Amino acid sequence: MEPDFLRNLILKAKHAYYYSGEPIMSDAEYDALEDQLRQIAPDDPVLALVGSPIPADTILTKARHSIPMGSQSKVNSEAEFMTWAQKSEGSAIHASLKGDGASAAAYYQQGRLVQAISRGDGTIGEDITANAMRFKGLPAWVGSERHGFTGAVRFEVILTVDDWTAIDPSRSKNPRNAGNGIMGRKNGHQSDRLTAYAFDIDETVQGQTYRFATEAEKAQRLTQLGFNLIPQRLCSTAEDAVAYFRETAEQREALPFWIDGVVLKMNDLGLQERMGVTSGRPKGQVAWKFDSSGAETVLTGVVISGGHTGAIVPTGQLQPVEIGGTTVSSVSLVNFDEIARLDLAVGDSVWVIKANDIIPKVVRVTHRPEHRQPILAPHACPFCGGDVGRRINTGGDEGVILECRNAACPKKSSGKINRWISSLDILGIGDVVLESMLDQLQIEDAADMYTLKDRFNELATLVTHAERDLRLGEKRANNILEAIEAKRVLSISEFLGSLGLEHLGKRRVEIMIRAAQGELDTLDDWRSGKLRDPSVAELAGAPNIAAPIQDGIDAMALLIDKMLANGVEILPPQDDLHGSVDSEAFKRKTVCISGKLPSGKKKADYQEPLLAAGYELVDEVNKDLSYLVLADAASTSSKAVKARKLGVRVMSEDELTGLLTAAS
Repeated sequence: MEPDFLRNLILKAKHAYYYSGEPIMSDAEYDALEDQLRQIAPDDPVLALVGSPIPADTILTKARHSIPMGSQSKVNSEAEFMTWAQKSEGSAIHASLKGDGASAAAYYQQGRLVQAISRGDGTIGEDITANAMRFKGLPAWVGSERHGFTGAVRFEVILTVDDWTAIDPSRSKNPRNAGNGIMGRKNGHQSDRLTAYAFDIDETVQGQTYRFATEAEKAQRLTQLGFNLIPQRLCSTAEDAVAYFRETAEQREALPFWIDGVVLKMNDLGLQERMGVTSGRPKGQVAWKFDSSGAETVLTGVVISGGHTGAIVPTGQLQPVEIGGTTVSSVSLVNFDEIARLDLAVGDSVWVIKANDIIPKVVRVTHRPEHRQPILAPHACPFCGGDVGRRINTGGDEGVILECRNAACPKKSSGKINRWISSLDILGIGDVVLESMLDQLQIEDAADMYTLKDRFNELATLVTHAERDLRLGEKRANNILEAIEAKRVLSISEFLGSLGLEHLGKRRVEIMIRAAQGELDTLDDWRSGKLRDPSVAELAGAPNIAAPIQDGIDAMALLIDKMLANGVEILPPQDDLHGSVDSEAFKRKTVCISGKLPSGKKKADYQEPLLAAGYELVDEVNKDLSYLVLADAASTSSKAVKARKLGVRVMSEDELTGLLTAAS
């Protein structure tokens, strides 16, 4: 074996043995590798290493890129691309696949991989070295002993279709999000399922930065060094580049990994340098992204759904159509403002895409027939006939969400029972069983569930499918009662966070208790009206939503009393909630979203998911902000610049989705 190959295997084996707890070879096989290297190079520095080459405790610590990782400007059509290509001065165009993964950079010193950093905001990312050591296609050693590679290699971290299928046979989560989650795991689990595809290089030779002449020369050097290269092609003309884009678009479904476009660069690096940079984006490079998978179909109807918060949500029914390998028959219409913006009506032909290749979304009407049926926003709640209005957001303004204003709306009641059941993970009560309980046992709220232990016979004979005379049965009834009784004694965060109150989930209750320093330790404290006191609201870290939370608790007074009367017990706060306030952790609980997001979602769409996960959506960038979410995390907008100066992390929408997923 070649010495550099032996070094690479030895370093990876050392790391797997000491860090992951999942050895990639036996001790005898490892000893044989060291013996081979020792015979070739007795004084090789790799032989002197003891333990893992990468300390495990560095994973996910903040790290600064030695050379910032920027992003490309985008073109959305052939016309836009040809306008850009006219600046080529006759230079060839270097085209490469735009992998749908996460960008990162690997840094090498005299041959050895010393650090890998996620892209982050382009300047500061997270140290992922401990996981990157296990990536396929990323060598731990590059070059010979005397001429080991020193420099940086940029690469895309991708979960290939084969590996995605192996770890998630149902493909319930797209490979980009799944791969990003694996890359950021502290325990490194499944990191060996990720593949690194290199696409750029900076090399230092004898202390000086080596000046490559072309992109093609860079690619040749990456291949020579043993990196796994992203598929690419050198196009002699702009027309050839267009042909490559079209060819790639047609063949993307057959590729071994997901891509979302093609990256096009002037092959002449001197020309790229002369073209300069605008807003952090090099003018000599562009990304031409594919349209999301889509198809035309007909909107055949609209169904209105409601939930425990009273929100009234329109869902479109479609003539079934296949998009991206799955059949789509329904689509969220988001809200009635979006319906009006699209000028959408039943009977219209519509173009439906899978936003981020996952969520069906109507993007435009393609044909409006003569006898189309308008979709009208309801003037009364379709479930109770009560008044409806627009939800007031935390800033005091009307939002886009339509909601029922009737506190006694049965949809709210059943929704809140469902929220209680799902929040506390009470098993055995699905939608069918719950509907049967509501109809036959006159269950009005979650408190009534705690009376069912005295109604066993009624529960056991509950009819769940009248057409077949199917009943619940004693075994299922016993299981349900055991599940309910297991949730009779609750922490205050479980109790309040499961009532279905707007702005108040279990995690937020814990955060507020910890921050309030004894002011919110008991249920009586929460019911006393303290949250309307600005000083308490500020102390609890919820100055903008404390009063609405108090209003919600007050509105639940009868239900809370009924819960307690039916034997629900509240435990005192846990000891760890009585400690000092971690102000830095508290600052991490605010999120600002700015600009048009790639998914097409608006800020308001994230308000409830953020609140449920324990975060507050705010409008301003200041020193107390935790995250600023932008369409492009490398943006140099005024908000982005201000955020970086204040040390606020700037993230993409994908990273926000990951944050919410991790918090759920």
